[in-house]
Amino acid sequence: MKKIIITLGFTLIFLINANATTWLPSEHKCPVCNSIQKFQHIGSYGSYIYSWPSKYQLIFWPVTESPSLYCCLDCYYSALMWDFDSIPDNKLDTIKNYLKTIKIKGKFKDYQDIEMTTRLKIAEKIYKILDRDSEFWCKFYRIMGYHYFEEKKFEDAKESRQIAMLIAQSMLNEPAYKGQEKENLIIIAAMYHFTDFKDSTIIYLEKAKELTYTNPNLDDERVSNYDEYLSDLIIQYKEFIKKEDK
Repeated sequence: MKKIIITLGFTLIFLINANATTWLPSEHKCPVCNSIQKFQHIGSYGSYIYSWPSKYQLIFWPVTESPSLYCCLDCYYSALMWDFDSIPDNKLDTIKNYLKTIKIKGKFKDYQDIEMTTRLKIAEKIYKILDRDSEFWCKFYRIMGYHYFEEKKFEDAKESRQIAMLIAQSMLNEPAYKGQEKENLIIIAAMYHFTDFKDSTIIYLEKAKELTYTNPNLDDERVSNYDEYLSDLIIQYKEFIKKEDK
């Protein structure tokens, strides 16, 4: 009996770890004020992250978790973890001047003690100075919508998702995103779904179903795999909506 219990214990640990993600401590030099900051970086993860519920908003771990958005505790410079370490020289003064206007009450020992949406709002201004493209902003506002909702700021979540939807709609007519209409139609469908317009969700999923994803910036295998993923997601999305309705 003891042997069975031990075996079951190891099996449970394996099942938990099989879908686990881990974070590890790291130090980064702030490119604005040059202070050394303590953050978290990715330790481990697996392809299972693409099956988690955030897929219905077409965003994926790690952006769904707080550690992914770094914030300097000295000057409040904030950016997604992969963007934090460097700033173009010609943007530095503008960013410094903006950060002088930031006022956050309280003293913080850890960057995650600052609300995720507070950090996102700072990062939003930073990225506007950096002049990011439509694809970036569409994803950024989906991330904002996700975290506003998690913090129960539902009106802000709705507004962010509506912005993401409008950007995705504009991308349908931008030559730079030709071939990516399938993905953008699913994004539009998702944003309709998460702003309580489920009838429109189905309409856009049906439109997306008829298309094939292409992207000249990716190799053929990645394009094929992503197109297959999107096709499967459309099927899963319809089932997801049916379960919600029940």
